Amino acid sequence: MAMYCVKCRASREGKDVAPVTMKNGKPAKKGKCEVCGTTMFRIGA
Repeated sequence: MAMYCVKCRASREGKDVAPVTMKNGKPAKKGKCEVCGTTMFRIGA
C-alpha cells in the first residue's frame, strides 16, 4: 500500500504495515518508510 513519507517527500510502500483504529473509530494503516524509517500513516481501509 502506497503511503506518503513527509520526511522523504515521496510516495513509498510502507514496511511493517499494521491496521489501526483512530480515536474517532475510522480505520487507518500505520507503517515505516522503507528508506528513512519514519512512521507513515494512511487514513482509510
